[in-house]
Amino acid sequence: MIVCSTWEDGFYQYLPDIGVSDMDAEINRAVTDLMQEDLLCEEKGQPLRFKHYLYPPSALQIGEEMCFEPLVSICGVLADRTLNNRKASSNLVQEPRKYNMVETDGANFKVDAYLRLQQSTMPKMETTSEQHIADLAVPCEYKLKTKDAVQNRAQLLSAATFCMNDDPRRMHIYGITVEDSTMAVWYFSRSHSVKSPDFDFVEDPRRYIRIMLSLLFANEEELGYDQTVRRHLEREQKKIQNVCFVYQVGNRYFKTRKAIFDDRSLCITGRATRVWEAIEVRSFQNLQHVDKATPMVLKDVWLDSGSKTESENLRGVFDELKEIAKGLEKGGDEPEAFNGMEDGQKELLRQCLMKESWTQYFLSVVCDWQGRESKKVPEGAQHFPTLFDLPPSTSTPSSHPHADRSRATTSHPGNRLQPVEEQPPRHYRPKRQYRVVFSEVCEALHDVRTLQDVAIALRDCVFALQLMFVAGWVHRDISTGNIYAFTDPKSQSTRGILADLEYAKPFKPKDVEGSSDPKTGTAYFMAVEIQKQVHIYDPDWGKTPIRGYEWGSVISSELSNTGEAACQGKPKAPSFVLHNFQHDLESIFWIVLWTLLARFPPTQRSTEDKRKFKAELYSIFQNTSTYPPNRERVLTQEGNLESVLQTWVSGILQPITKELQVIRRVLKQAYIVRRFDIGDFSSYSWLYHEMRSMLASWVAWLSNMELPELTSCSSMQDPGPVAASSAVSSPNQVPVKREHSQSTASRSGDDQIFKVPRLPEATDVASSRPRHRKNSAQ
Repeated sequence: MIVCSTWEDGFYQYLPDIGVSDMDAEINRAVTDLMQEDLLCEEKGQPLRFKHYLYPPSALQIGEEMCFEPLVSICGVLADRTLNNRKASSNLVQEPRKYNMVETDGANFKVDAYLRLQQSTMPKMETTSEQHIADLAVPCEYKLKTKDAVQNRAQLLSAATFCMNDDPRRMHIYGITVEDSTMAVWYFSRSHSVKSPDFDFVEDPRRYIRIMLSLLFANEEELGYDQTVRRHLEREQKKIQNVCFVYQVGNRYFKTRKAIFDDRSLCITGRATRVWEAIEVRSFQNLQHVDKATPMVLKDVWLDSGSKTESENLRGVFDELKEIAKGLEKGGDEPEAFNGMEDGQKELLRQCLMKESWTQYFLSVVCDWQGRESKKVPEGAQHFPTLFDLPPSTSTPSSHPHADRSRATTSHPGNRLQPVEEQPPRHYRPKRQYRVVFSEVCEALHDVRTLQDVAIALRDCVFALQLMFVAGWVHRDISTGNIYAFTDPKSQSTRGILADLEYAKPFKPKDVEGSSDPKTGTAYFMAVEIQKQVHIYDPDWGKTPIRGYEWGSVISSELSNTGEAACQGKPKAPSFVLHNFQHDLESIFWIVLWTLLARFPPTQRSTEDKRKFKAELYSIFQNTSTYPPNRERVLTQEGNLESVLQTWVSGILQPITKELQVIRRVLKQAYIVRRFDIGDFSSYSWLYHEMRSMLASWVAWLSNMELPELTSCSSMQDPGPVAASSAVSSPNQVPVKREHSQSTASRSGDDQIFKVPRLPEATDVASSRPRHRKNSAQ
């Protein structure tokens, strides 16, 4: 969270620019209007005051609702005028007991007051006349006591987060908090959030007027509504109306059919990814399908300004593959990635390169578009991470007249806390809108319902990662939301597709800027080294060959070295961990383990076993910026994974768990063998074959099995050790990207490192939006 210490050179840069050249003159005219309505007074020798606020609200000795109700009349007078040929776009409404209608099924929402758009963004509905949250332009929260400031801020943050999540049209949103006579204005966006300086609206009514004029006369776009997205109401049957959205992508228009992924984050900042099944239409007004229109996938996301788009990164990977294919065709040298690779694997890759068939493993881009950029942080603004922290409690002195005061100064074990680790400075980079349309309508891996299709998708995506390895690119964000299963409509065959290359980049192990490479990825599936920022390899470790496993010549020769001798001639341990090719493959390992544990229907378990299982699952898969210790033990300690699999994986799947244990050893040994020489391509090249062989074996085995469907990820609870859920087998929260390497996660506004969305859920007949649990922050 950012705090501006000044108005003129600070927060006024965030307020909507309504095109007024002489704001002081407009404020003077507003003062005159308010005096005529007997809402403002200036007694002789006394400062300017609102008539109802000659004293702070807390001194009025009336309830909160009545105390702040005069602000509605004040804003009504301000809005009942013309300003720079503009009419007010909104008016202040105070309805603290009324819930606003939302598109999120099963949720409701209310605020103390809000600026409501005078012209609704919602199409007229026949079934209801309730106020929709989409028309809630600026939420306001009030408290009579300044000691309730943190609670007030938290309520506003909850309101802003809800609005930004529920409404796909929101680019940013303003908010207002008032505690007694202390007022602040807030700006929430996908790149950062900022708070204005506090001011006393009782003693400084002119500033209050200045702020409200900017907000009341701002148009929809200035208030944060995206003009390249429109709502429509479709009638599928005689009495059923469905809300849909039309997105503009360049000069083309796409109408949503249903939601595939909708990022419901507890953190406003971030990519805010939304993925829709959509079909191309003629315009915002004409929803007739274009000729030969077929269903497609539309992805709407916010990217760091200056970063490459998914389409650009795809072209970068494909261009590298084309150059390598040309070289091989002319009889040139093999690419570096072929070092240490078996002949069979080389031939498989050669065939793919010669035929240029690599495109089938990635999504096909139809069109894309880059939109506006978010505001930049003004100079002088400061990072303020404790805005939502409760003030420290103060102890009450002993009331006993003869108490031994020395007892209050002794230390207790609970007081001996570890010092808080100093956090690195956060860089608030502007973000920009990006939309891309793909031709393949796929299913995210966490929604695939058969274990065989999951194995097929993972097998193909390992090959896609191998192609990226040949091209010299790392993906850096492997998760169940970025791996898709695509069923060909003609052949009905399923194949895997690797997507979401926004974070992909060329692998440059000698890049001097590597130390500033931010942690990226999905916490559940992130490689241990990336999450921990410490290398697994320790020069003091001995090397223990894998029993019962046949190693290639390169590996067996490496394993002959032990201890310090193994580190001779190798690079010195770097002070940072750079994302390398094995980290992408390790994410595949965690996805496989998560699927077996969380999604395969468990056998009957007692209440105690359910509790133990949830504790085990939570100890491995957490939404946290720091690594869970048990997660590292599962990867690096012999017998840990075996115990987890034998205890919690269904007996019918035990035959395939043996291969996963081998892969675990393969990954660990590869880290040890590579030591710190992350630029040695031969240390990665053989891993892809091992991983793909395991998954191919699974596909073959599963083709002869009749297994129940995988557990749906909808309506699942967080897999915490004490969470009470009937569906204990599957975690609901799969966190997505983080952009900085802070070691602790705060849930205070945009300082939360991880976003915590719900996985895509079933839709109902009233809306194509997934269901959402009731907001409980209010």
